[in-house]
Amino acid sequence: MKKTSLFSALMLIILLGAGTASFAACTATTLTTAPGIWGIESYGSSPGGLDNILMQVTFASGGTFTGTEWQSIAGAFSSFSISGTWVMGTPAADCQGTIKVTSPSTQTFNFALNNAGKGGTLAEIDAGYTTAGVMVAQGTIAKGCSTALFKSKQFSLYSYGTIPAVGGLVTATGEIKFDKTGATFASAPTVTLDLGAVGNLVLPATGTSSINADCAGAGVLTPTGLGQSFDVDTVVVDAGKEALWIVTNAGDNVSGYFLQ
Repeated sequence: MKKTSLFSALMLIILLGAGTASFAACTATTLTTAPGIWGIESYGSSPGGLDNILMQVTFASGGTFTGTEWQSIAGAFSSFSISGTWVMGTPAADCQGTIKVTSPSTQTFNFALNNAGKGGTLAEIDAGYTTAGVMVAQGTIAKGCSTALFKSKQFSLYSYGTIPAVGGLVTATGEIKFDKTGATFASAPTVTLDLGAVGNLVLPATGTSSINADCAGAGVLTPTGLGQSFDVDTVVVDAGKEALWIVTNAGDNVSGYFLQ
């Protein structure tokens, strides 16, 4: 993975919701601001190999959380329920703190929130792990989540990771537009894939999408001519204007996001 590409992605996401307002200090309840649901995504190395993580967690007052984690370690994918603890640092106005998954295993992240308290960055601090990523609040979605949430909308797409079957390291960008039902999408007009030593490909792409009432979902992305489709699990964030996702194909370690 190209470090500059990941850095660019991180910086872009933490600016979401920042606008031009002056810095707004966090409080002890920033993470639990209704509905208290956040999407978290990280990528890096672990003792077991490349480690992609996607989470959807609900922070509760009192310093606990529950949720779901999707994880790919060296291309071995799994999903499972998680629970843990969280704490804002002292003073909370500094907008930094710690999230610790305590079940079914231990994962500890330090985080720093942006000036709107709606997103931020995080890094895993467990020994042997070098991972970093982003966290984005789900926010209020007035009509609720369903497949129709993305109907007729267009998003920019970004992804990064490794796909051994097509050369290893990969980054991608492009535009996708959903149909009037939100169930299918197509590139507008193409997506660009950087496959490292294999070279760059500019291809049309199509896909399918479904979003559940809990704002998690699944889909399939198919770049024409690549010879491989990608199954993805998604978490909707930023009031429905963005989604974080992870590829679930065996052998692949790819994460990304799309945003309006």
